[in-house]
Amino acid sequence: MIPECQREDLGWHRADGPIDHYEVHLCGNPWKAWVFLRLRTADGVEGVGECSLNGLAQTTVACLEELSPYVLGQRPEDYATITRRMLTDRYSDAGQVHRGVIAAVELACLDILGKRAWLPSYALLGGKVRDRIPAYANGWYRVDRTPEPMRTAAQQAASHGYLHLKCDLFGADRSPLSIRQKGQAWDILEAVRSASPTTVSVECHQRLDWQDATWLATAFGQDERIGWFEEPLPWWNIPALGRLSRQIPVPLATGENLTLVQQFEALVSQADSLILQPDVMNLGGLTHALEVCRLAERHGLRVCPHDAQGPVSRAACVQLAALSPAVWMLEDFDPWNEPWTKNIATTFRAEQGMIHFAHMPPGLGVTIHWDEVRKHPYDQKAWLPLYQGGWEQRKGAGG
Repeated sequence: MIPECQREDLGWHRADGPIDHYEVHLCGNPWKAWVFLRLRTADGVEGVGECSLNGLAQTTVACLEELSPYVLGQRPEDYATITRRMLTDRYSDAGQVHRGVIAAVELACLDILGKRAWLPSYALLGGKVRDRIPAYANGWYRVDRTPEPMRTAAQQAASHGYLHLKCDLFGADRSPLSIRQKGQAWDILEAVRSASPTTVSVECHQRLDWQDATWLATAFGQDERIGWFEEPLPWWNIPALGRLSRQIPVPLATGENLTLVQQFEALVSQADSLILQPDVMNLGGLTHALEVCRLAERHGLRVCPHDAQGPVSRAACVQLAALSPAVWMLEDFDPWNEPWTKNIATTFRAEQGMIHFAHMPPGLGVTIHWDEVRKHPYDQKAWLPLYQGGWEQRKGAGG
């Protein structure tokens, strides 16, 4: 071991200082409030995290404040111990709220450690396997839910360079679907598919029952341009999802609502053709999401992380894509968010359908402009009512 007195001669400078300050910032993105965590250490290094959760922003903030004693006074390099205690010491599990707060702390710690080492966060977790990743477009269908407006919107989305689009065809419809409702969904899908040579994935938001899910997935899945059929059934019914995956001709996508790696293991054990969609926040952090990617690698499955939050979530998904060859594509709402959202952070944006990160900044690679965030305060109506008519316009609960 090199004596302490010789380390400075070798160019070693120990960055030190526990976490001594935290702030929570709520940003009123109209269709989902973004919740940012800002940690600072005694040696002046800041890290950012995120724990945005649809319709539960204030609840998440309260959870973070209750668990803050586990963070303050601790060293960021001990993030695994910090987050384990945050999860286990209270002997209660608050699900996605709980996991989101844990993820925010882990991400902020990884951001700090990367900045101290002058390395991207992926370098602390094993190193990168690629320099870029394709993105697929979501949130582009903020138009009337009829074939012609959807065709035009799909053409515009494809003009950004995306080779894959995803859309919910159903509006506020839920099972049991009528013949008319199924026909409308089919006509919209046909219009979207005719708009460009892109592949299309169908988002269901758990709207369907077994009969409708089987019929629609079989009908839609005859076309090789269908990428996947996403969350047709409730996410907690893992056995049913497994059975459905073995009966339909198109891959089944799910996972955004799961909070445990063990749930992914159960899903993989019961299903065949799957696209895994871990959400870094709902799963409790980047290290757990990486476990899911390794599970996918072992079983020959693809991963498309769920990313319907803010710029720190985007940065975490880019880190995951850098780390794992199992990641196929990343989700991208960015061109269809409010224009001002681009001013609140410097982060990773798609160029012609690709996100490049060959030269990634230290840490997570995202810088939040806090003065800009403060210009858009929390709005209790800033959440997405997915089962109300017009939700696809993404104007929030007050829209």
